[in-house]
Amino acid sequence: MDKISLLLLVASAMTNALGSSVMKHAYGGDSSIISSGLIAAFLKILLNPWIILGLGMFGISFFFMAAALSRTDLTLAYPLMSGLVYLILLFVGFFVFKEKITMLRVMGMGAILMGITMLTIKI
Repeated sequence: MDKISLLLLVASAMTNALGSSVMKHAYGGDSSIISSGLIAAFLKILLNPWIILGLGMFGISFFFMAAALSRTDLTLAYPLMSGLVYLILLFVGFFVFKEKITMLRVMGMGAILMGITMLTIKI
């Protein structure tokens, strides 16, 4: 994988993680969001400016991923981007949203990263 492909995948992962984080900020912890019914919840979500920003970040992530896929294998690019997103969100969850990082989560992240590493090895 060349440097430009890697840069595109990192950009895709960062904007994807940012989109998820913004959406978590918008409604994280609001368990009452669907208590007023599905249509009201849909409108409440759709009209929230944070959700619109989050969706915009997903769109930008899609652009970077499409560009990366034009340069590298899907079976390498997608797992690498997804693994980076998981890793970024692990830290965002801990530092921004004060989520707990358990040993099981660390082991799961290690397994994901090990799998991605195995995908990159050419035998």
